[in-house]
Amino acid sequence: MFNKKEIKLIRKEFPILKKIINGYKLIYFDNSSTTQKPKILIDKIKYYYYNYNSNLYRYNNYLSVKSTIYVDECRKTIKKLINANSYKEIIFTKSTTESINLLSVCLKNINKKNDEIIISQLEHHSNLIPWQILCKKKKLKLKILKINEKYNISLKYLKYKLSKKTKIVSITHISNVFGTILPIKKIVEIIKNYNRNILIILDCAQSIAHIPIDVQKLNVDILVFSSHKIYGPTGLGILYCKEEILNKLIPYQYGGGMIKEVRYKNTIYENGYKQLEAGTINIASIYSFMYVIKYLNKIKIYNINIYENKLINYLKKLLLKNKKIILYGKDNINSSSILSFNIKNKNNYDIGLLLNNYGIQVRIGNQCAEPLMKYLKLNGTIRVSLGLYNNKEEIDKFYYYLNKIIK
Repeated sequence: MFNKKEIKLIRKEFPILKKIINGYKLIYFDNSSTTQKPKILIDKIKYYYYNYNSNLYRYNNYLSVKSTIYVDECRKTIKKLINANSYKEIIFTKSTTESINLLSVCLKNINKKNDEIIISQLEHHSNLIPWQILCKKKKLKLKILKINEKYNISLKYLKYKLSKKTKIVSITHISNVFGTILPIKKIVEIIKNYNRNILIILDCAQSIAHIPIDVQKLNVDILVFSSHKIYGPTGLGILYCKEEILNKLIPYQYGGGMIKEVRYKNTIYENGYKQLEAGTINIASIYSFMYVIKYLNKIKIYNINIYENKLINYLKKLLLKNKKIILYGKDNINSSSILSFNIKNKNNYDIGLLLNNYGIQVRIGNQCAEPLMKYLKLNGTIRVSLGLYNNKEEIDKFYYYLNKIIK
């Protein structure tokens, strides 16, 4: 757990927090969308281009050798972060979105008419649309797990939805709308007991920065997240895939970096992660992200989780004081550092715009979960999502100006 002195030191590591907007000091409460960046990231990107800029796999070239070594070192750092078996199970993409799109193309286990893919109502558009498109192309069935009154998944309903034709279950770890933490261990246990061959894909975009992730304990087959959600650079996604599954994937894109031999009539591809990383990957971002993870390892995700829980509970108590505020999931015990709410008879867009006048950045709208909003008969929400550099003083200012706007 962090004390005030430690939080002050952490905040100094994020230069953007000094920014002034409309005469007010920035209060950044949109961490679910993207997190702000520490000095170590900014400095290391610059350092990479000054010292090592080169392409990979040119083994007679000093700069290339150094770049290749650092990319593999980053894989090993991510492997430790999520407790994968091997660094060779880590594939670099541009985002969580690209990782899921890649899977919707590369997975070979789903190709028969009426095969089934299961997702939940809590999914981000990125974990809905690629499967929707795949189902239309191949005449598959997309099944949707409905949420209960606590904005979570009913385990009984999951059992009901599973069938002999179920091939994939792709599900979020934490809802980007309500902050609900899904009982992944129980979900995986139910699925694997029903049929151990069903592939389980876990979207950790919202959990990776907030709670410790252990793929061995969770027992998922595939896991995806984006570095920009965990204080890293934009344009970098991470796809973890069990090695036995990875070796069965078909290539997604074709070109340099993923080939062994090329002839005019035929091409032989690399094995494993290399065949899914065609072209020049985001080397500078990979290099700098490695140092962000090392920085977070010193702080420890476990401590971040404890601190953010204290903050979000403090915010929740404040919001519940005002009867004009409709707070969604207010009774949820198992939730993350995300809150969604609305103001009675007020447009969420207007509230967000007025908060911006005081330098307060929140997210408004359907939160990239439009089907969920329509199911709940909501015209979007106001979302506050906290990060490790937020503090009580910011929450107090936010609540003060929110009340001022409501009045």
